[in-house]
Amino acid sequence: MHQKLILALIIGGLGCSSLWAQQTSPGTAAVRPTNFQQEESAEPTLPPVDVLPPESDPEPAPDVPPPTGLDLTAPTASPFPSLAEQVIGDFESGLRGPRESVFDSPRAIEIISRQQLLERSPIDMGQALEQSTSVMVQRTGRGQSSPYLRGLTGQQVLILVDGVRMTNSTFRAGPNQYFNTIDPNMVERVEVIRGGGSVLYGGDAIGGVINIVTKKAQFRGENFLTGGTTQRFSSADLGYTGRIDAEAWYGNTGVYGGGGYGNYNDLDIAGSPIAPEGFDPGRQPASSWGYRSADVKINYRVDDYSELVFGLQHYSGEDIFRTDRAPANRESVFDPQVRDLYMVRYQGHTDERGIFDTFQITASLHRFDETRIDRDFRPGREPLLFSNRSFFDEQTGVTGSFTKDLEAFGTLSYGFDWYHDEIGSSRTDIDRSVGPPTVTNLPGEVPDDAYYSRYGGYLQWDVWLTDRWKASAGTRYEHVTAGATVTVPGDVSTRIDPSYGAWVGSFGLTYELTEEIHLVGSINEAFRAPNIDDLATVNENVFTGVQLPNPDLAPEKSITYELGAKLNTERFHAQTFVWWNDLRNYIVRGAPNAENLLDRTNGHAYLNGAELSAEYLLDDTWSLYGNYWYTYGRDRASGEPLSRIPPMQGIVGLRSRWNGGRDWFDVYGWLVDKQDRL
Repeated sequence: MHQKLILALIIGGLGCSSLWAQQTSPGTAAVRPTNFQQEESAEPTLPPVDVLPPESDPEPAPDVPPPTGLDLTAPTASPFPSLAEQVIGDFESGLRGPRESVFDSPRAIEIISRQQLLERSPIDMGQALEQSTSVMVQRTGRGQSSPYLRGLTGQQVLILVDGVRMTNSTFRAGPNQYFNTIDPNMVERVEVIRGGGSVLYGGDAIGGVINIVTKKAQFRGENFLTGGTTQRFSSADLGYTGRIDAEAWYGNTGVYGGGGYGNYNDLDIAGSPIAPEGFDPGRQPASSWGYRSADVKINYRVDDYSELVFGLQHYSGEDIFRTDRAPANRESVFDPQVRDLYMVRYQGHTDERGIFDTFQITASLHRFDETRIDRDFRPGREPLLFSNRSFFDEQTGVTGSFTKDLEAFGTLSYGFDWYHDEIGSSRTDIDRSVGPPTVTNLPGEVPDDAYYSRYGGYLQWDVWLTDRWKASAGTRYEHVTAGATVTVPGDVSTRIDPSYGAWVGSFGLTYELTEEIHLVGSINEAFRAPNIDDLATVNENVFTGVQLPNPDLAPEKSITYELGAKLNTERFHAQTFVWWNDLRNYIVRGAPNAENLLDRTNGHAYLNGAELSAEYLLDDTWSLYGNYWYTYGRDRASGEPLSRIPPMQGIVGLRSRWNGGRDWFDVYGWLVDKQDRL
């Protein structure tokens, strides 16, 4: 077996950072039958009394509501949290499903904590996730990241930011760069749910769900103002990352905000004898990029049981090359690549008997703006022809999530979501080979009048059937409509307005073999309607030809079966899974025809794999950790391997955390098998 070994050494600075634990919000959890024994009350004692008079009367502090009702306090987190201490389903993550631990859930879940993000010091979200189980990150160029979950990427992985949909109707079938439009320095944690997730999260979640939870002001029971900075320098590209942020709480209001900047030059590759003319032989061409970001989140406490949240995020990537095209034959530069998110949310819980105990209602506007400049150096092409292509996708959303504690009958979770995309595009070609330059306006790759709407509703029930058996069952209905004027080569135009609808379901079981071992299994359906890229976009293929749209495509559907075991002892935490994904009507592109045109059709495929992740605590500060995962995929019709299936790989590491996680040491090896299934 041919293997590649990558070693990394990360040493944390002493006393240079302050790490606050993630908030635990009070969502309801499935009630587990058990026997309770009331503890005997301790003898009452009086606090010590200071009989000396004070030197001066202190100023009265402003009123701060006590942390009752809606719990906004941040608990003290362990530097090595167990599976039982890692929780999903709280307010910050979007309140989808019951609040439960990773240990109790029947799903394959990994949470990348703020501590891990601090230690990795990622320059982009790709680096934040690239050591995770069953996650591979492809970069078509520096400044671009496309995450793969269980062998799938692009349109088939649902990305959320604070529970708000980020995956939109223009996402391509292959790797795309939009995951990189999130500044990792504003992220509190990342929740990775592997396998089909359409019941709770909606369409496109075939490979899984990645939910980015961003930072907020942490309520500490008192007024405060604090700030911090993150600085990172790398010698290989003379790269610099800087961020300044501030956090405050006064009375009923908490504010967190910050701004970031990054600039990276071409990578030092220690010389190249075959560097093209005009390029530095010691640097990798077209590997420089930069970005600017800003974000603010305001939490206003309406009363002891509810709060309003206002959020704003901005990211602008600049001079981002498609490295695979340059300098061999083509040059594609994204400048700028912009993402803006505006969000308002009302959330809390009620002490009155009603149809819900916790609620969260969110209105959002998520906008993507992209401008790309293309040049073509291939024989017979004009390198002085600059093609400026741009488009925007403006996605408006309204979602509602609710839970109801049914006491001995478990927890009922239900909700709705509605998203609408408005899309516009343009193209301007400037030919500088003639004087004066000629300017030609052409249709953009994405139809300028396209729209895409989806709405859906879900219901899920989680209950401990006995002291040892927990069941989870859910269903969703989703409906999608699309519209666009499609123009194919030959200037043939037609108007399309397809619609799609589907029911999907899920079922999971957790069996407590012992207090430290849970056996789990689940069946999860997922659904993806063809999006605007599938139905109406005409674009150039990476290698050759022009990719045609197909307005007659059927929706993709998948069923994922998985079995696993979870171990959670005082010193040893581990998860292992085997899984199978039956993917029907998946959308695949064909080979070029005589006119060098490629079509899109529906096919049938399957994927399967195995996963293992574990951590063993040697003592209170040292641990051994690692993961291993294997993925395989095949097209049933052709018998060929699916495109871009990641090779077998894993991580083995040794780390130490002390001083409450403020200081750390980490050394790991990343092993990857050869990629021979092409």
